[in-house]
Amino acid sequence: MKRSLKYLAAAALLPIPGFCTAAELALTPESYRDLALKNNSGLRQVRFEAQAAEQSAKAAFTHYFPNLSAAGLAANTNILPNSALTMPIIPAALNGENNVALSMITIQQPLFAGGRIHNGNRLARAGRDAAALQLRLSQDGVITGAERKYRTLRVLAQKKKTLEAYAALLDALSAQVEQAFSSGLVTKTDVLRVNLKKAEVAVNRSILDKSMARAEKDVKLFADIPQDTEITLPDVAEDISEPSERIEDLPASLSQRPEYKLLEIGARAANLQTKMKRGEYLPVIGVGASLYRVDYFKGGDQRFQNSAAFGLINMPLSSWWEASHSIKEMRLKEAAAADRLKERGDSLLVDLEDKLKNYDEAYQRVKLAELAVEESAANRSEKQDGYKNGTEKLSDLLEALALEQQSADSLVSARADYFRKRAEFLLAIGRFPPRGEKTAQGEPNAPEAKQDD
Repeated sequence: MKRSLKYLAAAALLPIPGFCTAAELALTPESYRDLALKNNSGLRQVRFEAQAAEQSAKAAFTHYFPNLSAAGLAANTNILPNSALTMPIIPAALNGENNVALSMITIQQPLFAGGRIHNGNRLARAGRDAAALQLRLSQDGVITGAERKYRTLRVLAQKKKTLEAYAALLDALSAQVEQAFSSGLVTKTDVLRVNLKKAEVAVNRSILDKSMARAEKDVKLFADIPQDTEITLPDVAEDISEPSERIEDLPASLSQRPEYKLLEIGARAANLQTKMKRGEYLPVIGVGASLYRVDYFKGGDQRFQNSAAFGLINMPLSSWWEASHSIKEMRLKEAAAADRLKERGDSLLVDLEDKLKNYDEAYQRVKLAELAVEESAANRSEKQDGYKNGTEKLSDLLEALALEQQSADSLVSARADYFRKRAEFLLAIGRFPPRGEKTAQGEPNAPEAKQDD
């Protein structure tokens, strides 16, 4: 019986298929950015739109090719009494036959269409380039979101560590105060003061746990990570360096912003649309050839086959009445697009300056927070030694411990804000990730918009 119980106990410790522990995933800033770029659902949709625009540009190119078509017709040519259909393209001896089948193959090559084929291709390529830039903007948005969500979770995790270290110091201090109270060296008020701090730690721990659970869920949703995955945040060495860029260098970076390139494409597209509208009022010239065959089914099968070459000129005469007004309308829209390019370009330059200023201020706050951590640690050490020697009050030591925890939390927040501001600025000038950091795996950068001739 005992042996059977021993076997049952051993079997209970074996893993059961279907009840395995949740997978673990170690996330660094770079690996989470890669996952977000690969799995974000919103980015997948924009990627499909960019691929659709690429296919549209390829489809527009086929308009240069000859147009090949086939047609067929079956008819009765004498459905009314004493009537017959005379067809001049067939022998007179066969006219008036009742049942006729006509088949035809025609090839036509446009020679001139008012520039609409050429400009239509350029407009389609502009749409393709705009879609590629929209994809890049969406990628930048995903990177910014990933940086923000990851830093939020990491800040909470580091604050949890700081809180636990603070709690450990309070526990050690509580034991000392309890012992001193038992010996009559301190008052009950001192014991209660330490217990109050411990209660505050417990409340803060509960708040942090709930905030971390919410932030972790947000991190998983953004990168399409299964919710049952256990996330760990390994310690990574991340350098803090002063921004090397200067405000006077920013105008050269303006043309690299995808928002500015989109405005340039918008102005170019408006110019092409004006040319397309003008082309609607120009003649269309083309040449072609046709091979046709006629089959008759009365008095025995008979057939007639021939071919023809032709030229085509289509002149839209009545449309000229509205041409001047329509073209003026397109020119006004073109002028509005050019004005929008200049106006938004100035705004984008100011935005670059703001991002650089925020980046530099975030760096300065990190340096200030590092000094505060160093000062608070030294102050806590002095108060701790003074309390042991009886030269410092307990309240001063508790205040020093709290200030040390607050300065550590402030440094964690300042570092996170620095990395967020750095990402926003470097993305804006097209230099993110910084040199030395890997790019997203499985998701190449969006292609640069090509300038059309």
